[in-house]
Order: sequence, then structure tokens, then C-alpha cells
Amino acid sequence: MKHDLIDRYIYAVVRHLPQKQRAEVELELQSLISDMLDERCGEILPADKDVRVVLTELGTPDELAAKYSGEEKKSLISGVYFITYKRVLKLVLPIVAGAVLLGTVISVLSNPSENLNLFALRLIAQPIGGIMAGVFQAFAVITFIFAALEHFKADLSGDYLSDLPMVPKQIQRIKPYEPIIGIFWSITATVLFLGFPQIMGGWFDGVWIPVFDVALLRSLWLPIILWTVLGIAQEIVTLTEGQYTKKLAIVTLTVNAAILVCAAVVFLNRSLINPEFVRSFAELFPENSALISRFAGTPGVLLFVLICIGVTIESVTVAVKARRMNPAVA
Repeated sequence: MKHDLIDRYIYAVVRHLPQKQRAEVELELQSLISDMLDERCGEILPADKDVRVVLTELGTPDELAAKYSGEEKKSLISGVYFITYKRVLKLVLPIVAGAVLLGTVISVLSNPSENLNLFALRLIAQPIGGIMAGVFQAFAVITFIFAALEHFKADLSGDYLSDLPMVPKQIQRIKPYEPIIGIFWSITATVLFLGFPQIMGGWFDGVWIPVFDVALLRSLWLPIILWTVLGIAQEIVTLTEGQYTKKLAIVTLTVNAAILVCAAVVFLNRSLINPEFVRSFAELFPENSALISRFAGTPGVLLFVLICIGVTIESVTVAVKARRMNPAVA
């Protein structure tokens, strides 16, 4: 039978499963629910109460999704969280490894050694070490976030049927690759800023000079790491929701407010720009050297303004789409 609550229940189960498995599970659940309703009601048309009883007997959507995926065993991360966790790791870690490889190679090439053997050793050893460190950091951050979600997840043993997500139209669904890309960029930016900040710079008289004060930037590791964790947590919520919801809008607004605080601590620091870079850049334009030195901290302020604009647009966009797609709950 066709029933909105049944459709929402099945969607809540299959949305966490791999794409190739969803159609088969959806058909199986439709058949199972239909058989259970026939057994319960016989020739009588099932009422809403009958549907709710049958769906309650089946268990929560998370429990069913875990069973179909084979991840129902309780552990640090389990159930639907482990399904998403594995998908994120499989997609993000190889990309992070590639990004770190590129970053370390650029870092080595930007500081060539006169000793050919030493240069060759650095060209081999630093990328390997960088990849191991970057992948481990990404694995640790993602695992921490999913473990926290697992620990603090809501108890769905009550009337979870009232909180089932609406079945979105195809155009309303968030493509899985969108939050995956967001997670990748968050981790890559962190590895770049904390691991290889020196590659952001320029050549002046044959010498590579970083844009940022490397020591100062690395000393700001706490707001940078916090920024990364918050960003990844937001993308994970986006991935698990799969559509624009009130919950996603609230999470996005809260996380973006905290990110702006972290960005202010990092980019509004007037000493963030490397004085050597400013001096060398000013020497290229001697007629404007005084003006360049005067506004040495402006690039950081401009970056902060761009971040403010970006997160504001994102917050408003998510809120508007959540209200438009879920007018009853927005």
C-alpha cells in the first residue's frame, strides 16, 4: 500500500546505504511491510495506527540500516554512523594523501639543496613523512567527530516515527560528493597551514620567502584545529541529513558563528604577514614602498572579510532552502 509514513520510513533506512544497495532494500522493505500489514489487518484496509504498529515492530531506521549493512555490532562507532564513517574515510584519505604529496614536493622544490644527494633524500623522505602525518591527522579528526556523534546521539527508542525525515525530491537532495569535498578541503587547508605554510610565498632575488610568519601561524594551531573540526562536523551532519533540514540550518549557523571567531583570531593578527615578505615585495615597487609597509596587515583582514562573506552566504542559503523544502518545520 502507498502511505506517506511508510515512504518516509523506508527513505530513512536506505539513505545511509550504498547507492547500489538502496533499490533492492527498498523493494524488500516494501514487500515486508505489505506482508506484515496483510497479516495484521487481513481484508481490512490498514489504518494509520496499524502502519505505526508495524513500523515500530520493525525497529528504528538506524537499526535496520545497520543490519542491512552488516554494521550492527556495537563498538566505538557503530550503525549508520559507521556506514558513513567508512565512506568518508575511503573517499577522503586517498585525496588527502595526494594533496599532501603535492604540497611536500612543492615545499622541497621551493628550497633546493646544493647537495644533490641530500636534495634527493629530502625529495623522497619528506613526501613519505608528510603523507603519513597528513593521513593520520585526517583519520584522527574524522574518527573523533564520528565517535562524538555516536556517544551523544539521540535515543530513538521513543516515538521516532514522528521525527522521520520527509522524502525529498531528487532536486532537493544534497549530493554526497558536496560534503565530501568540504571535508577534503578542510583537512587539506589545515595540513597546508600547519604542516607546510612555507610553500605559500614567492621568489625574491633567488630566495623563497613565505607570505606568513611561519612560527606565528603554527603557534595558532588551536583555533585552526578547532576550525577544522567544526567544519568537518558540519559536513558530516550535511552528509547524514542528505537534504536541507531545520537541524542542518541550525548546525550550519552555529558552526559558522564559531568559525568566524577562529578566523578572527588567526587572520586579524597584525603580525601574521611575514615582515621579510613585505619588505621584499615593497622593494619591487620602491615608489610605493611606504604605502605597502603601512598596509602590511591588510591581506589578513581581506581574507577574514572574504571568509565572513562566504559563511554568511552559506548560512543564509541553507536556512532559506531548509524553510522552502520543509515549510511546516522551518
